Amino acid sequence: MYFRPCYPGIIAVAAILLSGCIESRMPLFDEGKAVIPAQAGRYEEQEIKNGSWVKRQTGMLMIESRSYNWKPDGKEGVEFFTIHDVGGGFYIASARQRNPKPQDPYMYALFELTKDGFLAYQPTCTDLMKLRLPKEDLPIVDGSDCFYTDRQALVRSLMTYAKYLLPTGRYVPIKP
Repeated sequence: MYFRPCYPGIIAVAAILLSGCIESRMPLFDEGKAVIPAQAGRYEEQEIKNGSWVKRQTGMLMIESRSYNWKPDGKEGVEFFTIHDVGGGFYIASARQRNPKPQDPYMYALFELTKDGFLAYQPTCTDLMKLRLPKEDLPIVDGSDCFYTDRQALVRSLMTYAKYLLPTGRYVPIKP
């Protein structure tokens, strides 16, 4: 479970960088209150092709305190993120560079717990703007990125996306 990179060096998740990320300049979630809904172990990242889930890559998910580390097979580096329960089987992943610079943003994606693993909803800024969100849920658009300053607006926006659009990926535990 991880999400699409918005610029080089940050969480590498989705197959294609499209048109911007969902971000904030300040943390919207308390890392000390992060939850651990996924077990450590090997996972397969899948994407939909021609109406079916197909393998994109595999990797190792590790837990360190209240954070996750994701190491894709055959790739350098480890991605770090925390997970926050937003109710109803949905979780928001929050990621930032491991040793961030002050200007490095926090990035967000929505995950839904299912019997098979986790569905990932990783909209681009353009995706969110097509939803015609209520005024109070509109982000600040900066170039191709959407910035939020309010956690509840972020959560409502991502939940609206999940209500109307298909997941962008799926993460399934690999049985030993």
